[in-house]
Amino acid sequence: MVTTAVMNVRDRFGAEGLRDLMALAQMELRNVEAAERRLATLSEPAAAEPVDAADTQAWLAYTEVDPDPGTDRR
Repeated sequence: MVTTAVMNVRDRFGAEGLRDLMALAQMELRNVEAAERRLATLSEPAAAEPVDAADTQAWLAYTEVDPDPGTDRR
């Protein structure tokens, strides 16, 4: 399929057409490689930040959320 397409360009447009086709192919290759790199960074798992118990307790106190509904902190 690709060989037939290249031969058709050669037969119809000659060497100049082949040069244009090669330039287009190289540009598309760069675009695809850049897109693959972007996709690779998206598929990498994000590093989870460690949970700090003090931060959790401070947030619970700030929001006045009772971590255990069965206990009364007031």
